[in-house]
Amino acid sequence: MRVFQKRRYLFAFIITAAIFFIGFFFGFLMDIQRANYFTDMNNVEKLNIRSLELQQQFLKDNTFKNQCSAFRFMFDKAIVELENNRDRLDNYNEQSKVKQADFELLMREYTISQINFLSIANNLKISCANSSDFVTVLYFYSDQATCPSCDNQATVLDYYKMHLKQNILIFAINEKLDKSEPLVALLKNVYNITSYPTLVVENDVYPGYVDKNAMDKILCDRYKANETRSLICG
Repeated sequence: MRVFQKRRYLFAFIITAAIFFIGFFFGFLMDIQRANYFTDMNNVEKLNIRSLELQQQFLKDNTFKNQCSAFRFMFDKAIVELENNRDRLDNYNEQSKVKQADFELLMREYTISQINFLSIANNLKISCANSSDFVTVLYFYSDQATCPSCDNQATVLDYYKMHLKQNILIFAINEKLDKSEPLVALLKNVYNITSYPTLVVENDVYPGYVDKNAMDKILCDRYKANETRSLICG
């Protein structure tokens, strides 16, 4: 009887261990597949950026000077994809067991893409002024310990994104990447970012938490179209 019980316990242990290792293996395999997916995603973003930069060069030629609306359409489409990729990255970080170093590499690539889009947006305001009634916002944030009000700031920005859509371009920069990504360190130095959250709205710096009432005042006079202004100014 004792021998039978020992065998039963040993069998149960083997089954439990097998289930654990199978689960671990498939979890590891899924993380690899996710990582490959985001690598492909970043490659698509790089192609989008190269395409937009080339289109922007064409806009300087008189032959293409009337194509601003078409360029804006392509730009908005690429921006939407960039924002969707941020949501996917956040979900990936929460659901996977990926190494932190691997995730930071993905975030670094995503941040570089954001800064590229910011540069394209700034040039768009110059080359296609009539098709560029949008405001750019750089949002510098940090972790919960360093920035307890960053979640509240993100909620405020989400509100404006929901209402203004492509008329407000929000680029969220994790200040913790300044050690691995020189562009983040450069931006922090250029705008003298020393506290978090900090917003940079069209190159004007607003340190500390900016609530909705304050954000309304900041944005109100920055739009040309009355329809857009009415969403902010009332």
